Amino acid sequence: MEHTDVVIIGAGGAGMMAALTLAKAGRSCVVLEKGKHLSVSNAARAGGPSLADTLLQEEENCTVSAEMLFRHMYGFSRGTVDGGLLYRCIRNGRKVEALLRESGIQLRLTEDLYSVGFRARHFFETPAPQRWELLAGKLEEYGGRVVLNACAGELLTENGRICGVLAVDGQSGEQTAYYGKAVIIASGGYLGNEEMLKQHFGDITVGPLGSRLSDGAGIAMALRAGGMEDRSWGICAGEFGGYHSRMKGRFPGNMRWAMTGGLLVDREGRRFMDEQLLADQPLSVGGEATLRAGSYYAVLDEAFYQGIRSARSVYDFYGRPEEWKTGKSALDRGPWPFPENLERDISEGWAFCCGSLEEAASHFSLPFLEETVTRYNAMCEAGQDTEFGKNSWLLKPVAKAPFYVFAYEPSAWCTIGGVKTDAFCRVLDRKQKPISGLYAAGVDNGSCYCAPYYDTEGACLGLAFTSGITAAEHILGNWSA
Repeated sequence: MEHTDVVIIGAGGAGMMAALTLAKAGRSCVVLEKGKHLSVSNAARAGGPSLADTLLQEEENCTVSAEMLFRHMYGFSRGTVDGGLLYRCIRNGRKVEALLRESGIQLRLTEDLYSVGFRARHFFETPAPQRWELLAGKLEEYGGRVVLNACAGELLTENGRICGVLAVDGQSGEQTAYYGKAVIIASGGYLGNEEMLKQHFGDITVGPLGSRLSDGAGIAMALRAGGMEDRSWGICAGEFGGYHSRMKGRFPGNMRWAMTGGLLVDREGRRFMDEQLLADQPLSVGGEATLRAGSYYAVLDEAFYQGIRSARSVYDFYGRPEEWKTGKSALDRGPWPFPENLERDISEGWAFCCGSLEEAASHFSLPFLEETVTRYNAMCEAGQDTEFGKNSWLLKPVAKAPFYVFAYEPSAWCTIGGVKTDAFCRVLDRKQKPISGLYAAGVDNGSCYCAPYYDTEGACLGLAFTSGITAAEHILGNWSA
C-alpha cells in the first residue's frame, strides 16, 4: 500500500504533463506506466505538439493565439466536442512549452505543411529515447515518480469517491494499492484492443502504428466506476502511406501510392472518395474516409507508376499547380525516395501487376473495377470530376498496361474516443455529474477530440499535453475542497 496526493495512469503526454504540473506545485504524485521503459507511449515517439501562444512563436513573429487555434479547431469539430474544455486546454500551450524547455527538450516551429493558415506545430529536436528520460528526470527533481511495469487494474473507492488504483507488477505479479486524493486516467486509448476497435469500426483491420499497450483499460475502468462514453470515435490515421496486415516491414515503398492523388476504389471496385483528401489531409478527413471504407485499393497504370517514380517530385508530376498548396508544401520533396520491392509485395498478397484490368478485378474480387475505370477515364478526358469534384490536375487516366493494384487497410497512430468529461477533465456519470476524484486526459478523454481527427498537424499530442495540465490544475485549485 502506498499513499500519494494524486495517482496518474499512463506516462504518455497527458500523464507526464499532469505529473509535472502537480509535482512542481508541491503535490506528491505517482505515475503508473504499463510499459517496461519510458519511451513506449505514442507521445514519447511523436513528432511534436500543436500549441498556441508560445515563446517560440513570438520569437519567429508568427504567434498563433489561443483564440485563433480554438476557433479553427472548434469550427472543424462542428460542435461535437466540449467547447469549454477545448478552449481551456488550448490556453495551456505556453505552459506545455515551459515544462518541456525546463526539462531540457529542444523544439522548433515547423512550416504550415497542411495549409491550415498558421504555424502551430512544435517539432521535437530532442530525439525520442532521450526526451522522456529528461521529463522523468525533471519529475523526480520535483518530487514525483514513475513506476514502470505497473498495470492499473481497478479503481479504489471510499465513501463514494475515487481514492486510488490497484495495480499489478507486470513482472512479479505483485499487487499494490496506490491511494490518493484523485486519479487521472491517461492510458492512451484502445489501439491495442482489437475487440474494441471492431466494436466501433466493424470487422476490419486497423493497422496499429502506435503503441499496442494502449488497450482501452483506462476507459473500461472509468466506465465501471459509473462513467459514460462520449460520442466521437475515430483514429489519428497514418500520414506516411497505406497499411496491410500481410506486409512484412513498416511502410514499404509501394504503400505510398495511397497518398499520391490517383484512383482509389473500395472492396467492390467502386470509387468512394475524392482522392485528394488523402493526399492533403491524411491524418484527418482522408484517413476517416479509408476507415469508413475498411479496405481499399490504389489502381495505377504504367504511365502513372513510372511517371511519379521518375519525376522530380509528386508535385512536379502533376505540373506544379500553384493553387495546390499542400502539394507545394508537402509533396514537393524531391524524387520518389521510397525503396520498392514489387516482387516481394506481390508474394505477400497485397500487390498485383497484370496486363489487363479484367485480371486485376478477378484477382482481388473487384466486380465493378472495369466499369469504374471506364467512367473515371472519361472524366479524365473531359477534365472534370463529376463524381467527387477532385481538382482537374489530379485526373490522370488508367489506360496503359501493365496495371498495378495495391490493397490497403486503414492505419492509426492512436485512437480517438473515450469517456465523457466536463470542461475540467472530470469524468461524468450518466446524469452528467462529475465522479468525485476521477479525471480523464489525453485520448482517453472523449470530449476534446473530434472524429474525424482535427486537420491541424500535432493536434492530438497538443491536446494530450494541455489536457493533462487542465486536469492537474483543477485538482490543485480545489485541493481543500
